[in-house]
Amino acid sequence: MKKGLLLLPLLIHTGCIDEEPAAYEEKLVVYASLTAGLPMGVLGDTCIVSLSADITEEKNPQALFVSDAFVTVHEVGQTATDTLLPVPGSPGRYLSKESVIFDPGKTYRLEATWQDFKVYGETKVPENIEFSSPSGETYICDGNERLVDNVNTENFNIAWLQETAGFEEIFQKIDFTKISTAIYRNERCYVGSFASFPLFFLNFNSEDYSTIQISSFALESEVRGLEPLTGRGDDNPFFDYNRNGMRDSTFVNLIYDTTSLYQLWKEDYLRLENGDPYRINPFQWQVVESPVPMSWLFFNYYGLHLITLSATDDNYYNYYSGDPVAQNEFLLPEGNIIDGYGLFFSKASKAFLVNIVPDSGDAE
Repeated sequence: MKKGLLLLPLLIHTGCIDEEPAAYEEKLVVYASLTAGLPMGVLGDTCIVSLSADITEEKNPQALFVSDAFVTVHEVGQTATDTLLPVPGSPGRYLSKESVIFDPGKTYRLEATWQDFKVYGETKVPENIEFSSPSGETYICDGNERLVDNVNTENFNIAWLQETAGFEEIFQKIDFTKISTAIYRNERCYVGSFASFPLFFLNFNSEDYSTIQISSFALESEVRGLEPLTGRGDDNPFFDYNRNGMRDSTFVNLIYDTTSLYQLWKEDYLRLENGDPYRINPFQWQVVESPVPMSWLFFNYYGLHLITLSATDDNYYNYYSGDPVAQNEFLLPEGNIIDGYGLFFSKASKAFLVNIVPDSGDAE
């Protein structure tokens, strides 16, 4: 008891340090990224330039975009410079020419100039990322040790995204016999938390990189069909996805679960004007440790998925390490844009295809 009384004044003293808030300074904000072996734009890479605003100001964010900046990128140590061009219809967004490929292992410098502002940042592009789905792994389910499925991760060439006009052409290149099937189960230990039983594991070279981005893109999210039957034989013979009282067309590959536990983790469904539910696609997450248990949280749809893992540089890790989910609006991230705000980072990416199907006991 006495120790507690002695500690209290110390806690009060150290907790009342009077610190003056940092003075706000208007600067350019740049957020840009590159992917090894690809031009900008293929994997969502882009460059966005805007003007900063004080947190107390009420400004329309659209009015802060800067669409007439002069933006360049070049390999450090080389004289050749490429100019990024404004994207029509996308205020503040810039892209490099499709012929400009960013090589792994090289360091690039991006510069942006607008009026009296001039900022720059550098990134060293990661060499590569290697991953696999290990076999023989086990996981505990309801106190019992069960074997975790593994999938083939060597069935997609990420360069196809640049070489083709869309997935219709890509599908012609795919050997569908090499695509594994993973079962999405609704058993208690498979759904409900971060620690739920995984559909499969992914191992990657975690010792080489600080942060890995994971993207789960459902390629058949917009397939339509009749709302599935419940099979219960009661007054609700079908799942009324769009809440209109009729069994009609909807997005049938959506994993539709209205239980309170599911809603707690994934919140309510987004809905179109006609009531059709949907989820944000692709689903994106970031991890630091291997292996990654690819659980129910990564999947919002049944059907074919493109899973992409991206090894990011140290700039990305430093930027998000202090406040990774941006909960504190007063905490300025550790950016690498000199004389400005923001982030210029790079990544090395690799992808594979997997087919997500419901458990046979859950099918209509």
